[in-house]
Amino acid sequence: MGLMTAISENNAKTIMGIDSSTNSLAFAIFQDGQLVKYGKINFDGNSSYGRLADSQNKILALADDFNVDYIAIEKSIYVRSVDTSIKMGMAMGVIIACLSHGGTDVVEVAPMKWQSYIKNPNLTKSEKQEIQKASPGKSKTWYYNASREFRKQRTIDWVCNKFGIDITDNDVSDAIGVGWYAVNHHWK
Repeated sequence: MGLMTAISENNAKTIMGIDSSTNSLAFAIFQDGQLVKYGKINFDGNSSYGRLADSQNKILALADDFNVDYIAIEKSIYVRSVDTSIKMGMAMGVIIACLSHGGTDVVEVAPMKWQSYIKNPNLTKSEKQEIQKASPGKSKTWYYNASREFRKQRTIDWVCNKFGIDITDNDVSDAIGVGWYAVNHHWK
């Protein structure tokens, strides 16, 4: 079932975009296609299990504030370590369980899907060359990270221009991008 088909069948009026990690949840809430709330919740705790317990309490409080019809969450594409992957899975489980009460639908959105939709595709060869030209002699890892930061800033700039808001947190801007994709995009 396509994203818009699922949203239409459920008469979704409130859609939440999510960008999450084991340490935080960035969210954007759209009602009837309008961005109405956004932010970031940081999870406290001395261990991953402590942060999971804290995340449950904080996310349930957010869920009480909004009756979300549909959740679009950024899909984890690549995680280098098995341990991190397991912890991300546990965090996603808590997030989805807390927010998807009452039959709320959940869809994962691949990063390149929503990023391309907001006109933030992978860097072109010339853009990569500009970064190298501006900072010659750096390592391959440095250029990779500089490219990531460039794209993060491009998303932040798009969000600020599109919605007329001042965002500096790239996780929050990602959540807004994921949510906007869900509000507007038909999946084939």
